[in-house]
Amino acid sequence: MEQVFQPNSISSNAELHSASSTNQNSSAIRFTTPLEIAREITYNLKSKKAPGYDGISARILKELPKKGIVLLTYIFNAVFHLQYMPQAWKKAEVIMILKPGKPADYALSYRPISLLPILSKLFEKLLLKRLKPFLMDQGIIPDEQFGFRKSHSTIEQVHRLTSVISGALE
Repeated sequence: MEQVFQPNSISSNAELHSASSTNQNSSAIRFTTPLEIAREITYNLKSKKAPGYDGISARILKELPKKGIVLLTYIFNAVFHLQYMPQAWKKAEVIMILKPGKPADYALSYRPISLLPILSKLFEKLLLKRLKPFLMDQGIIPDEQFGFRKSHSTIEQVHRLTSVISGALE
């Protein structure tokens, strides 16, 4: 397994340099509210997903009292303000799942699944809600980018492509 799965080789100095340059050039991100976090937990976290290495599941977050939601809000807003994601949220527990019909004695017969901490997932969902509008307003994502975008299905891409071909033929 060690030969198949190798970690990224990014030095900590490079990470520190990129983090400090990002801090200076970026604009402020809108803070979150307890209501927004409560809605995200209620509607967008799947209760049946396996927890990360910390053992916190989505079900536990759904049972949090209001005071717990407020404390999460403080933590997330501190992350937004400091523009620094905790190292603990970047760690994953990797579990190897045997592919159906494959022999168990070969490393390539397994696929890895990374179990991330639920707080990391929740924070990333909140961050994505803030990044998408910014990326669209600034025109950073081109119109031709269809993957992982709302109202940009493969059917729309095929329609755009046929339209371009028709225009070229005329």
